[in-house]
Formats: sequence, C-alpha cells, structure tokens
Amino acid sequence: MPVDVEGRYTVTPDSPSSRYSQPRDVLADPDVRLVSGYARLPDAVASHSQYERLGVVLAVRGTTGEIVAADTTLLTDLAKEFFRVLVEGLSVYEDVSEIVQRVQTRYAGQSGGALATALRRCLESCYQLRTADEPNHTAGEADERRP
Repeated sequence: MPVDVEGRYTVTPDSPSSRYSQPRDVLADPDVRLVSGYARLPDAVASHSQYERLGVVLAVRGTTGEIVAADTTLLTDLAKEFFRVLVEGLSVYEDVSEIVQRVQTRYAGQSGGALATALRRCLESCYQLRTADEPNHTAGEADERRP
C-alpha cells in the first residue's frame, strides 16, 4: 500500500484495497486477519546489527485469501514497496506458489532468503487458520493446499 509523507497508508484507485474509503477500514473489516512471520537475517546484511530478524506482516481477507495489505521490516522504503507490489492482490489460498515464486525470483537483495522464509511462515499461518475454520477439519489431516 502506498504511504504518504507522514507515513500513513493511502489507498489509490488501482490498489487492491481501493474498495475502502480509509486505510483503517481495511483493518476494521472483520473478515481481515493479520498474520506475521519472521526469519533470521544473514550477518552480512546492513540491518542485521539493528534487527537480527526480518519480519513480514500480511493483512488477509479470510473468505478469499486476498492479501489486502503487506509490510516488511526491510531497511529501505523502495524494498518495502517492491515487496508490497509483488504480493498484494494475490490469494494466499489460490496463489501460494506464485507468491513464493515472485519473491524468490524478483527480489535479489541480500535479505532474499530471510524474506522468503518469513513469507512462507506467514503462508503457513494462513493455511493453519483456514483449516482450523473448516467445519469438517480433523487435526493432522494431510492437504495438498499446504504451503
């Protein structure tokens, strides 16, 4: 999601969240869940001394799996926005392979491995939330949809 000069999220007509009049409406939607994942940064990465871990946070619509907002603790605004463009609008239910493939092939920064790992942890959380919500789900069932 684009950010204005004061650091607030903005919604543009072509953004996945354009159906909302205010940025907070995205988060106020009871169908939207926030999931996060973290991974250890390589020692050679500039932000390692400050953070040690890289985080990914996704706001996901529960009924469709659409990623309506995304954020990461990558160091630069450009890298954060690039990540958003790669994943927002895709479904964590239908587009799992594409989401991972986009990040692995298009993000070539030194934090790429940690970014992919943190993202996969988010996707795993989405899978667990979805299967827990299914009425006929039995704990431990195997499923091909699993990331």
